[in-house]
Amino acid sequence: MHIHAAAQDLSNAENGSVIKNKTQFNGYTNHWQNNYTQWYRYGNLFKMAVPEVPPAILQSKVDIADDLGLPGLFLEEGFLSHLYTCSYRILENPEPAALEKALESGNILVITHPDSRIGRILKAEAKGVFSWKDELKSYQFGAAAYEELEAFRLTNKANTLFVISSKSRNRAEQLLQQIADTKALLEQYELYKGWFGASSLLKSVTCTQGHPLELIGKGMNEGNSWFIFDGYMDFLAKDEIEDWVKEVDLPIVANVGFSPIYGCADYEGLQVQDMATKQSWIDYAHKKGGYAFRRVYDRDCDDFEFDGYIVHEGNKEQIDHENVPFINKTGQLAGNLTSSMVLFIEKGEGLSNESIWDAIMNRREVAILEQAKMMGPAKFRNALQLLYLDKDYLENYFGDRLDVESKFEGYNLLLRLKNYETKKIRGTVSIRPGTGLKVKPGFTGTFELDAGEVQQISVPMEVGPAAMGRTNPVALHFSWGNATKSSLAMLDLPPAISVHQLLYAHEPTVNYPVTIHNFSENNAFPVELKVFKKTNLRKPVFSQTLNCETAKASYKELQFELALPAGEYLVKTSALGLDYESQLGVGKAEGKPYVYEVDLNSDGINEYRMENDSVQVTLLRTGARVIEYIVKSKDDNVLFKIWPEKAESHKRPFRRRNFYPFGGFEDFLGQASMETHQIYDARITHKEGDFVQVEMETDYYGNSLKKIFTLYGNSPLLEVRFTLDFKNPEANVLGPQPILHLGEEHGTEDVFTVPTMEEGLKEYRMRPEKYYGQAINVKEGWNAGYDTEEDIAFVGAFPVSQPLFLHMWMNHPVNKDAPHYYTEFQPWTPIVQKSKMYFTYYLWGSGGAWQNGVDELRKRNLISTR
Repeated sequence: MHIHAAAQDLSNAENGSVIKNKTQFNGYTNHWQNNYTQWYRYGNLFKMAVPEVPPAILQSKVDIADDLGLPGLFLEEGFLSHLYTCSYRILENPEPAALEKALESGNILVITHPDSRIGRILKAEAKGVFSWKDELKSYQFGAAAYEELEAFRLTNKANTLFVISSKSRNRAEQLLQQIADTKALLEQYELYKGWFGASSLLKSVTCTQGHPLELIGKGMNEGNSWFIFDGYMDFLAKDEIEDWVKEVDLPIVANVGFSPIYGCADYEGLQVQDMATKQSWIDYAHKKGGYAFRRVYDRDCDDFEFDGYIVHEGNKEQIDHENVPFINKTGQLAGNLTSSMVLFIEKGEGLSNESIWDAIMNRREVAILEQAKMMGPAKFRNALQLLYLDKDYLENYFGDRLDVESKFEGYNLLLRLKNYETKKIRGTVSIRPGTGLKVKPGFTGTFELDAGEVQQISVPMEVGPAAMGRTNPVALHFSWGNATKSSLAMLDLPPAISVHQLLYAHEPTVNYPVTIHNFSENNAFPVELKVFKKTNLRKPVFSQTLNCETAKASYKELQFELALPAGEYLVKTSALGLDYESQLGVGKAEGKPYVYEVDLNSDGINEYRMENDSVQVTLLRTGARVIEYIVKSKDDNVLFKIWPEKAESHKRPFRRRNFYPFGGFEDFLGQASMETHQIYDARITHKEGDFVQVEMETDYYGNSLKKIFTLYGNSPLLEVRFTLDFKNPEANVLGPQPILHLGEEHGTEDVFTVPTMEEGLKEYRMRPEKYYGQAINVKEGWNAGYDTEEDIAFVGAFPVSQPLFLHMWMNHPVNKDAPHYYTEFQPWTPIVQKSKMYFTYYLWGSGGAWQNGVDELRKRNLISTR
């Protein structure tokens, strides 16, 4: 048969399958504007519009000329770059013969009237340099007083003729003065470009793309040499980020803050959800040697003494002319990182946190917004604008002619280099890996790129034990000619051994999963597990060795079966020269709980009921959550819920993209959580005996999450075992949370107790007038609540060293997503990838004091301590 399928290729929009139309507007709506847009249509129904890049770039030059006070200025790219690097004489409207003779002996800067004899000759020679302006049709070109001021260069075999052509001698002098002022600034200051307020969410349950090291790598490719991160809870990574920079000796400065405060020596004790007033932010910043900033227009801030402004595009007048320091926030990678700042720092002073803040607070700074819009004091702003019109100077200064991208695939570092020079470049690449990584022998480190050429280089890395369980930075330095450009890549690796850090089971057999990430050259190796009594760590009471077969840079789960009597144990797992210790409690096989399926809300999706003498537990497949935990002696569900009712804002547009209050024990996995409305596969895995068990599992586009719910004996003990196998890096923190509502009413009679590192046992109560939250460093892995009027308690337990912190949240009806009173305690736990990750949470509810619940959990070896 002679048949074939037609190939479909949409990679080239010019191939005819995508229809394009250009549209532009140069006029007035509520302000004067120039817009250039490209429309794309496909299949008639698909349509999108994007800015048309070439005219947008050219329009930015027209706009900058206006801001310079030189409307109609057209400066040829490279004009300043060449002028600043050569000597020259200045002539004004010479005769052609005199100019030609003068050019024989050196470079000339000539000032001409475009209607003079020499002016007409020179404009004719440079006819094509500014031909683009005829197609632009900017509204500025229609002004009655509009006059053009052109700066271009012509060359012969030996020398260069720099031309400034204008009908106005004053405007030509104004340009000459700006050229001189800019050169003087460049002789006095170094330019340091940076991203202020880049956001990563590394320490947050909320998801966004971009790890701090990934952002630093992208920023360094654009010439940035300083970074201040301020994503939600990014300040917790201050030491970590600084250590990464030091580890590979990066030539940058990186720091953190949290809007509106920055520049603090540290952020210890900062509770961002519990700062009562604007003055409390200012006081905290000043106490820590930092600064507090405000929006330019914010009437609520007018009675407070802030240190500076936060840039908004609509406040250019104030940022330019008021003598107030300012910061310009870059934002998240999802927003394309289009904003930056350039600081002017005295030559010889060098780049440091101190010099950065000295430049900011003394307004030696320029804010750069999308499409090269600039704000700041005219002295520095105009110099940078003139350099932007030149283009070549800044691209050379910040190394933009060599574009560098890097990433890891497996253990291979992939480099992509593109030469934007008009000539061949030859250079070297030096790689400085972090702790535990080495470049495999055979990498030469040399490269050669023709003009416009792209090269991709794969560099295999050796991974050692010290690299496991951490984020590993790798510094890259590219040198060619007199230029050097640095960049950064990262290899994020899991622990070589992953286990449940805290686990409970009934005798006689304990299923104990272990996942090994193989970083070695051996595809097969032994994994040894030993169990010790907590009271005797010398002699194991159980040991077992299994063989693990998995390729380098891959991982595999093994199932150990531990034959153990009731008791308190320490488990030691050994593989690949590494050890890991975890905590295990084993209880007696007693009690008769039961489990069954029931459709409580008649939606065709069964719920699962687990019961014993103490509690009745209801599980929803939607979100794999515990929706009810009823203490039978009090006939009270200690968990808040509105299910099966819908939220009152259910019909709000894109409602699922915000927190949705089903209630119960659930998880933050993003916010809104990707779990919230997901229907899990579920099955009863243990229906009768001394415990009952339900397993729920789902797939999030290649990210696997399994939960096993176990109710033990006749006790209130409910275990939730998590197993995550995730690949999406933006999902980097899990926040399991019981949403608590003790008794009939939730009010100030409910007292919540946490064993803190700093203050010992600390009590929290709701505030009827507002919501608040805190990030708590806990000494032991538990939190408790007690209703003092109805005498009912709840205790939650978890492995103490696994979370970043315990997040407490006292909700209030002013919360538009969840207009209710309730309390959350969430252990914010980093999600490990490139391996399976395990986590456990234990629920215990009962009548009586909360101390009883903690004691019962401690007896079962379920209280872990730092």
